[in-house]
Amino acid sequence: MSQNNAENGGIFINGKKQVVELLQRMDASDKSKLLKNIRLKNPTLAKELTEECLSFESIWDLNDESLKTLLSQTKPAILGLALSLCHVKNQRRALSLISREMALKAFDILQKDLTSNRHECLKAQQKILELAMGLNRSRIIQFY
Repeated sequence: MSQNNAENGGIFINGKKQVVELLQRMDASDKSKLLKNIRLKNPTLAKELTEECLSFESIWDLNDESLKTLLSQTKPAILGLALSLCHVKNQRRALSLISREMALKAFDILQKDLTSNRHECLKAQQKILELAMGLNRSRIIQFY
């Protein structure tokens, strides 16, 4: 859109930012299709968009094998803290994918009253997300 149009009350479009916002609102299958099409034309842009639209909730879009790889590299205490803010369905899925010993340790943390530790729980989710991004960059796991 031209500068002149923006000055006349038009809308200025920041394409990349708007695509990220759109991707964040899409379900996993539609997001996957769109990113695959972008990847065919511009792999670098697709990689950037994927990373910018990821959130902790994105890890639940991973297949079981990729999620297992991610969670197996996470300390049980961090996993327990992060899972405390998640839906029970996701907690069960996560704990069922990792070793019994690790799951029991994470579950012990999960069972504690963590309401006053919300900040630590969010930090734990961020650590897992950062690990996921690193694994995605290394192509050990793949989002979308």
